[in-house]
Amino acid sequence: MSENKVEFGLEQVHIAFLDESGATMDWEEPIAIPGAVRFAPSPQGNESKFYADNGLYYSGVTNDGYTAEIEMARFPDTVLARMFGWLIDDNGMLVEVTDGEPKEFAVMAQIEGDKKPRRFVYYKCKAARRAKERTTRGESIDVKTDVMPLVITPITTKINGENKRVVKGTIEKNSLNNEVYEKFFDAVTRPNAIPVALDKAALTATVAIAGVLDENDWDDTSWIALTNVLTAANTALLSASTQRELNEANNNLQNAILALVPNLE
Repeated sequence: MSENKVEFGLEQVHIAFLDESGATMDWEEPIAIPGAVRFAPSPQGNESKFYADNGLYYSGVTNDGYTAEIEMARFPDTVLARMFGWLIDDNGMLVEVTDGEPKEFAVMAQIEGDKKPRRFVYYKCKAARRAKERTTRGESIDVKTDVMPLVITPITTKINGENKRVVKGTIEKNSLNNEVYEKFFDAVTRPNAIPVALDKAALTATVAIAGVLDENDWDDTSWIALTNVLTAANTALLSASTQRELNEANNNLQNAILALVPNLE
């Protein structure tokens, strides 16, 4: 959670074009674009409402990404050529062709805050053309910026083994993510695994039951089997990363306890 009370100061805008050469979605090395002025995304989606029992019974909102405007002092010709599928000829002239194939890209940048800066990435953007006004010079210089309309759509990526539709990511530096934060503009950072709160109560209780059993009361073969499963259960309590691992360890230990054979000697 951010500690900032306010945020301001857009800078360090980067563009990372989608790399379509591989079988999976990836991005090329980000390109730094100096001259950041403004980035203004507007959420896109629909709200559904259903009324019953004389009131709002259900509501749901879809997230279809954003439409946005990004304003820069100017975009380099090489970047514009790739965004819109235009050409740069032997004279170094940027040539707007009508059959160019626009290329999708990620937008990355940093926003300042009263406490800490934050860095963000919007994963899948497509630009639209907008004319740039040209005016004569008057008594003062009136700078004309490049304002680019964008459509930002979700991508599908795996988080904790499940496919999730993702639009953007935001990171603020802390004691655990220093390396990722410092290298944020070196490459597009995908979402990592999300920490999950694990319920260890059932396995802990079963381990406690196994711990009070007396080896002398049980057949050697079944007791050895139990101790092996108990060792695995204790390991799961320390290092399991999913609830499924804990549940399996608990089931195995319960079955091993039930399978104990009394020592009749």
